[in-house]
Amino acid sequence: MKCLCLDYGGSAIKYCVMDDQSNMSHTGEVPAPRESLEQFIETTGQIYDSVKDEVEGIAISFPGAFDTETGVLIFGGAYLHLLQGKSITGLIHERCPVPIAIENDGKSAALAEAWKGNLKDCRDGAAIVLGTGIGGGLIKDGKIIRGKHFCAGEFSAIITGNGSNFVTRAATFTCSTEGIVERAAIMKGAKKKDMLYMEMMGQFDSGYAESLRAKVTGPQYPDLEMNGFELFRLLEEGDPDIKMLYDEFIADNVHMIINIANIYDPERIVIGGGISKEPRLIADLQAAVKQLGTMRYGMTVATEVDLQPCFYRSSANLYGAMYNYLQHYAPELITH
Repeated sequence: MKCLCLDYGGSAIKYCVMDDQSNMSHTGEVPAPRESLEQFIETTGQIYDSVKDEVEGIAISFPGAFDTETGVLIFGGAYLHLLQGKSITGLIHERCPVPIAIENDGKSAALAEAWKGNLKDCRDGAAIVLGTGIGGGLIKDGKIIRGKHFCAGEFSAIITGNGSNFVTRAATFTCSTEGIVERAAIMKGAKKKDMLYMEMMGQFDSGYAESLRAKVTGPQYPDLEMNGFELFRLLEEGDPDIKMLYDEFIADNVHMIINIANIYDPERIVIGGGISKEPRLIADLQAAVKQLGTMRYGMTVATEVDLQPCFYRSSANLYGAMYNYLQHYAPELITH
């Protein structure tokens, strides 16, 4: 069996043809169709047309929270303005008349790990994806736990920080790659094209940026374009402001990990996202989890959790989408 796998991101749709053994072909990407509903449907249809003679169905990874059975988008994600309250699968099926399965992008990444990644041998597992926000999901016997409102495993709203408003306290800001990079840009006077959270922060705490600048003890870099690579370079060079931000970032992520570990008690938690490729990150998280767990005198199960990096990287959502399709339409073909 082969499917067209589609990963809808904020800037692009990644796609491929994948078979039930996870072999991938016909890979590519096109700009995200976010201007109109017609553009969204036709862009998807054109990708399907290019491979329709080779595939039996469509497997979709999509941002936001939605009913996975009806495909109706409830809230969140880069396509909310186009599709809220509409059936994504219904609209696509009218243009591409084949079976379609859809799953949230973070949960797709978790499913990829459960299928052939670093959760494949775990009955109970969790995946955390550090990116623009916090993606991921909870795995039970190879399947996603969704919850009443399809929001189980939405780690972005976990409270980890001590700020004066929800944004500064939520994991989506304190634990995400985007969050720490934006804070680093403000503190170091560096450039950054998009300031997603800082723009949001202006609605709740107009003095937040100034409070960050007041903590600065090291040099400024007005000509630097701040990103994850530059942040870790400055960290390795010993910049005191970046070191402070990184220590806070590790502490907040540990709080999130311990919360997940104690609520769900999984065998393994895997950490993904581009930042997880930094060699020191997983080691620093492992050490901090163990230290905090020890300090709590055995009151946490987090020290018993096997904390590892995700196996899949940039293609995780495509693999997870395919696994979700197989669970829906061809469970007899699933192999690990």
